[in-house]
Order: sequence, then structure tokens, then C-alpha cells
Amino acid sequence: MNSVLNILVIEDYDTLRESIVETLTKDGHNVMGVSNAEDVDDEKIGFVPDLYIIDLNLPGEDGISLTARIRKSQPTAKIIIATARTSAEDRVIGYTSGANNYLLKPLVLEEMRAVINNVITQRNQLLAIDSNYDAVIDLVSMEFKGPEGIATLSNDELLLLSAFSRSADYTLEHWQINQQLSLFGEISQKYQEVKLARLRKKITNCGIPKPAIKVIRNYGYKILFRVYIVSKE
Repeated sequence: MNSVLNILVIEDYDTLRESIVETLTKDGHNVMGVSNAEDVDDEKIGFVPDLYIIDLNLPGEDGISLTARIRKSQPTAKIIIATARTSAEDRVIGYTSGANNYLLKPLVLEEMRAVINNVITQRNQLLAIDSNYDAVIDLVSMEFKGPEGIATLSNDELLLLSAFSRSADYTLEHWQINQQLSLFGEISQKYQEVKLARLRKKITNCGIPKPAIKVIRNYGYKILFRVYIVSKE
């Protein structure tokens, strides 16, 4: 798997910025450093960063504003805020703005490396999804993503597929399906059939081969595809 990241360091303290850039470059990453938020949009950067390391107290536009701006334009980018501020309020604001991690100054380079290695691990896990799974369910957008399309799931459908993904051999008995679909008591088997038929249609329309969901007579149902569930930040 690829262990090289494009990293942009936004830090106005020259010595620290240069030290981070040098350290991460030696680790094999493609690293650039700028001193303020305005320079983030400069064409000379020359690559799209996978990871941003942002000082909170920047001149001009501050790190919180920059973080929110990057998160809006690059939803999947990772953002580390580096700051000497230690209050819970500051951390909450940072996370709310879109930061993935906080590193306290003075920076401990080994801690920074550990965070970056975790970013690499997560990215490689996501890159491996296509080869290990047939479909992806996004819990945030409530979408089913198959090889040939995307479908929006209802809450019941999301609960069902999540339960199937956790079950042994991707199989649920009728009573287990009943638990997922009913908040107020017993539901009929006919109701289960209708729900599963609608879900099956969505799934096959996204490119999963028919029947996608198999009926097991007098027992329950089994999904015939491998599904990966993600919750995007």
C-alpha cells in the first residue's frame, strides 16, 4: 500500500515550519510549507494535499477559519491543528471546524509521526475496500454504493444492512429482522418480504448481482455480497 502523503504545513514560525518539513520529507512524504493562510491558495504549492498541519495562531486568517475553509472544499482531507492552547473550549471549536487531530506545542515529533502513520493506515484501509468488498454503506449520507451506482437508503434499510453486516455468515433470522424493523411490537412476515424486496431492488440497481438477498425458507434471509460500512468525518 502507498505510504506517501502530500502534506502542507501552515506555520508562521519559520524554524518550526522548516523543522517539520525537513522531518517529514526525510520520512518520504511530499511536503511543502507556507507561513500564512493566504499562501495555501498559491499555485506554487503544486499538489493537492492529503494532510494539512495548521498552526492555530496564524497572521491574517487564523487556523480555525482556514480549517473550516479546507474542510468545506476537501471533505476527505486530514487536518491536524498544532497549538499551545490547551483549553477544552479551543479543542471543541477546532473539532467543530473540521480538525481531525490536535497536537500541543511544543510539538513532539514522534507523536506527530504516530498521528500521520495512523492517517496512512486509515487511507490504505479505504483504498483496499474495492478489492475486499462488493459495496460500501455510508452511515452519514445513508447511501449504498455499489459497482454501478449509488442509492439512498431509508432508516429501516440502513438498520437492516448494518445488522446483516454484523451477523454470522451475513444471515438474519426472521425474529432478528423483526427487531430491526419494529419499534412497537410484532410485524408480519409479509411486511418483512415487502421491505426486503424494496431493498433488494435498490441493491441490484447499483450493480450487485441478483438475487443479492437470498430467502432461506422457514428461517430468514442472507445477503450474498460483501459490504463495508463507513462513517465519514
